[in-house]
Amino acid sequence: MKYPKIIYWGLGIGLIICLILGWIIFCLQKNQELKIIFFNVGQGDAILIESGRNQIIIDGGRNEELLLERLGEFMPFWDRTIEAIVVTHPDSDHFGGLIGALKNYRVKNVIKTKARSKSQIWRKMENIIAEKKVNKILAINGLNIKFPNLAKIETLFPFFNVAEYPKKTNDTSVVMKLVYGKNSFLFTGDLPSNKEDELLQTKINLKSEVLKVGHHGSRFSTSDDFLEAVDPKDAIISVGKNSYSHPTKEVLDKLKRRLVRIWRTDQDGNIIYQCKDAVRECFVFAE
Repeated sequence: MKYPKIIYWGLGIGLIICLILGWIIFCLQKNQELKIIFFNVGQGDAILIESGRNQIIIDGGRNEELLLERLGEFMPFWDRTIEAIVVTHPDSDHFGGLIGALKNYRVKNVIKTKARSKSQIWRKMENIIAEKKVNKILAINGLNIKFPNLAKIETLFPFFNVAEYPKKTNDTSVVMKLVYGKNSFLFTGDLPSNKEDELLQTKINLKSEVLKVGHHGSRFSTSDDFLEAVDPKDAIISVGKNSYSHPTKEVLDKLKRRLVRIWRTDQDGNIIYQCKDAVRECFVFAE
């Protein structure tokens, strides 16, 4: 039995419409998604926050090539733009790898404090930022970043401008909290316990589902009071081979006593949180 050509045309047009609608629905769903990836970059921190086509990187580890490899694994190959890079503080195991991202991607904004380093690698990063005319934003309490899907990053620390060349760079670590519905993540850089105490005194709501453990699990971070205030379900320790005994038994024991689930980049690899929307809890896995 032969069907009129108009029927075939109708079926074809219907299929095209379905595909278009399906694509629109897919895009809308994907824009609701939020992904947080704690990269395995050895002894250092590197975190990618992705919502649709928007990406923010918090620190980049020490190695340029390794960070680029990780970004290549998780960012779409056609997306060569990064909305913002956050430099928590001027230690090379946090900012060194960012040079690769600055050279190879179009970075719109760099968020950092006024703290600097006299090292050659820091000067190299600043030169690239200047050459590419990347917009600079001061990291300070009250700075907020909002995603199209209503996820929000709040800057909690520092409270004031910091010294240009601080005696202790860890003291200037930028602390940020990401909130998406019932899901929350606290990123602490290398913040030491004395600065954790300053946060506690402000009565800021630190409670978070996921804590990026300060200073790779050093005994000089993650005080009992701070851990009680955050009350995390998960703890991420970004660490690699090192001579500092990171993460220390002291910090690991604190987390275990509170029945916190511990994830380590040196043992688990990249740790990925996928949040489908603001209603459901994020799903976590490692690879």
